[in-house]
Parts: sequence; structure tokens; C-alpha cells
Amino acid sequence: MPETEFLQKADVVILSTEIGRGHPSYLDGIVETLNNKYKEISYLKTNVSDLSGGISRAAWRLVRKLYSLGGRGGVISALYGSMRKVSASGEGGGLVYNFLGRDIKKSLSDYAGPVVVAHPIVARILSGVNRVIYQHGELAAPDEAIVRGCEKLLVPLKETEQIFKRARIVENKIIVTGQCVETGLVPLARTAFDKRMERLNGDQPLTVALFSSGAYPRDHLNILRQASLSLFRSGHNMVLFMGSSQKIADHFRGYFRKNKIAVGTDLTDEARVKVICSAGRSDENRQVASIFDQIDFFIAPAHERVNWCVGLGLPQFIIRPYIGSYASLNARIIIDRGVAREIENEAQASDLGGIVANLRGAGKLVEMARNGYGHSQISGFDTCAKVLAGMVKRLK
Repeated sequence: MPETEFLQKADVVILSTEIGRGHPSYLDGIVETLNNKYKEISYLKTNVSDLSGGISRAAWRLVRKLYSLGGRGGVISALYGSMRKVSASGEGGGLVYNFLGRDIKKSLSDYAGPVVVAHPIVARILSGVNRVIYQHGELAAPDEAIVRGCEKLLVPLKETEQIFKRARIVENKIIVTGQCVETGLVPLARTAFDKRMERLNGDQPLTVALFSSGAYPRDHLNILRQASLSLFRSGHNMVLFMGSSQKIADHFRGYFRKNKIAVGTDLTDEARVKVICSAGRSDENRQVASIFDQIDFFIAPAHERVNWCVGLGLPQFIIRPYIGSYASLNARIIIDRGVAREIENEAQASDLGGIVANLRGAGKLVEMARNGYGHSQISGFDTCAKVLAGMVKRLK
């Protein structure tokens, strides 16, 4: 069955916050898998704003604004983090949570099917109201991610499961799905890895993908500028993904022009830099997939894309400073696994071309890639969809 607009006709409700990229992208993957493999299941995909009005909708707009500003660090980041941590308290969350949850609870109060969420705030709001399937797609699980009272909790790794167990989440509520890697990348993984290993073992220029978080922190953009310039001067090719911000994309194109670097629509000998502004998450995923077998390593914050270095054998250079509670914990996981290294500051970013040359010459880039391929299950979205299909069947 196709997506439905009617709540009571839906076998499953998928409820997004549309805050940031990470949490919403995990729900995107479930939707894509349901569409491809479980066409008999009808679903309603909606977001918290569509189910809210008045003061509740205003409260969600404030949360999104705090995320955007908080992604730049500082006092607002701390405020956003403090609000999220309420979800782990086991209490109702006070006045703010009442405002956020009022209309959502009302909208879903008569719905008996599973409600899939990926954000801990929403999981906490609905955990006593609905059959909540809480998809925790991140490798790390900070305190704010701990939510009790959900029907099922979907996590990517056994290590992630242990964190929730230590937080006294009942064991039979937790399902280890494997990593939730974008559905368009999973079938490309083996071929892309083999091509990457051949290039890393060679001496030809490499191709690097660079990403900013959607909040575009100033410190991160500074590091991306310095790193890209250093890598270009070392002979490498670069593709910069600037999310959906035309302003940021144009800024980087201007930066390269100022440094007499040609920017093309495709990578060529004359234009070794490409800057992409995407129309949205699905468009960016499509563009990443279209060049994935050409990418040799990537530069990004330690957010949801850490799944690539752990599951797809794509070495990562982590942008610091860490912003938010997930980033530092994700970084520790991938550094300990030997699949990532940090770019600590602008000075280090300015020398990244030399750092990469030394690592490549010593076989360390090959080692990083090998450490991140074939050691974990990467078809987590298949498991998530299978769990939902089983639940729908039992409820009918």
C-alpha cells in the first residue's frame, strides 16, 4: 500500500522532528525500505509541526531555532542540550515538555498502531501514550538518549545495546539491528571498498568528500576552508557537500576563486573541486551515492556519518570542536576502532595535505579503511522494517 494521509488507515505512523539531519535521516531509511520491500504496509509519515498548532507549534519552532543556533556552540548549545537531557529524567519534562507534547499526544491518543520516532524528546513525550518504536540510529548513546517506556528500542551495535542495558532498559525491549547506513550506499559498499583500497595503495591523487553540519558552526567552516586548500595544494580532488545552504555553497565557491582554484560541475584535470548545494536529504544522498565509489576518505563532524567509517571502510577525519553530546562519544568509538583521526584546529587543517601524505605512505589510510569494512552489519534498515512488519502482522 502507498503512503496514506489518514491516520486511522495507517498500519504505522512515522513521526519526525525535522530537526537536523541525523534523526530525520534514520526515519527516511525506514520509509525507503518499507516502500521497497513491504508494499503491503500502509504508513503515515508526518512531523511534529504538522500535528501541532498554536503554542505547541511555536514551542517546536523554538526547539529548531535552538538547534540551529546551538550547533554553533556556546551558551545556546548548552541550553539546547539541557532541554534534551530532560528526556532521560523519567519525569514529564516540566512546562516545556507539556507545550511540546500537548497536541502530539492529542492527535495520536486514539491510534493503536506502532509509532516510530528517532528523537529522544518525541520518544519521551509519547512513551506512555502510544506503542513507541524508538529508533536510536547513532553509535553513541549519551544520557539524553535514554528513554524508558518504549515498546521497542532499535540500536545499531551490541556496544550501543550495553549502554541502554546499563541504564536499566529491559533487555527484551532492545533489538540490535545493525548499522543504519543509507539504503543507496549499501549495495555499493563492496565495489567501492575494493576500488578505494586499490587507490589508497597507489600514488595517484585521492578524492575527498567534505561535509559540514547543518548548523554550519563557524569553527567547522574555518577548518573546512583550511583543509580543502591544503588538500588541493597537495594535488587531491575534492567534493564539498554544503547541505541545502546556497549561501554557504556560494561562500566556498568564492573562497576557491579568491585562491585561484577552478570550481567545476564535475571533477576534471582543469577543475579538481566541486561544491554541491542539495535540495534536501534525499537529493544529497543521491549525489553522494553517484560518486561514492570515487571517494577515498571524508572530512565531517562526528555525527551520523560516522556509520560510513565504521561500516563502509571509508576513513574519516573528524572536525573539532565537538558540539553536542553525541559528537565526542561517537568520536571516541571511531578513534578506538582505528577508522578515524581528528583535525583538532585550523593549524592542523592547514597541514592536512602533508598529514595525509605521511599516513598514506605509512599504510595507515589503508589500515583505517580495512578496520572499517566487514566487521559489522550495515543493513540495519532492513531489520527495522522487518520488526515493524512483524508488529503490524501481530496487531491485525
